[in-house]
Amino acid sequence: MVGHRSLSGRSGPGSMNVIPAHLTARWEASAMPQGSRTMTFFVPEAFLARVVEQYGIDSRKIEIIQQFLTHDPVMESVLTRLAIEAQTGSPSGELYAESACEFLAHHLIHAYSSRSMPLPRWFGRLSGRHLQAVLDYIEERLAEPLTYSQLAQLAGVSPRHFERAFRQAVGVPVHAYMTERRVAASRRLLLDDPTLTVESIAARFSNSSHLALAFRRHTGHSPVAFRRLHSR
Repeated sequence: MVGHRSLSGRSGPGSMNVIPAHLTARWEASAMPQGSRTMTFFVPEAFLARVVEQYGIDSRKIEIIQQFLTHDPVMESVLTRLAIEAQTGSPSGELYAESACEFLAHHLIHAYSSRSMPLPRWFGRLSGRHLQAVLDYIEERLAEPLTYSQLAQLAGVSPRHFERAFRQAVGVPVHAYMTERRVAASRRLLLDDPTLTVESIAARFSNSSHLALAFRRHTGHSPVAFRRLHSR
């Protein structure tokens, strides 16, 4: 229930809802897969207003548009990283969190507000179409070694520019984004298929020692400890 409207739909990994501040919402979920989690991200009106006014616009004339079960790989990536930062005591420091929140506020205005703002200036030379193509390409090839040249060619920019443009668009470097997605995929396999060994899962994405280090850095647990903890 959002406001006075009753909405229903099938939620999958990465599904996102955007609720404007003036609406109340109540959610009911059933048949959630084991290990499923949700994140709630609140943006104070004063914070959003400050970001809007950086463009010389009266914040009272900006309205966030409600979205139901949409997908936004950019917000998913940044919010996942922020959640991990919060769970692990902010190892990257407050500056990282402030920068990520500022980025998310700009992204909300660009993508989900009543004000039409040009994206190219914020996303550099990566258009929304090119960015989505790169993210889809990475997601489909998490088990493969990818190069900047491959991704830059897909995005239609030079390799030198691609790293900077990707970081600006997504909020993290390419290698960090790929590591996060590999850890997320490994986490799903650990929970969904107990017959798979940690070594066999690691072999799909990287070697076992690398996975263990990345897994501990992102979740606070080793793959074995994570599976044992959540299997309870």
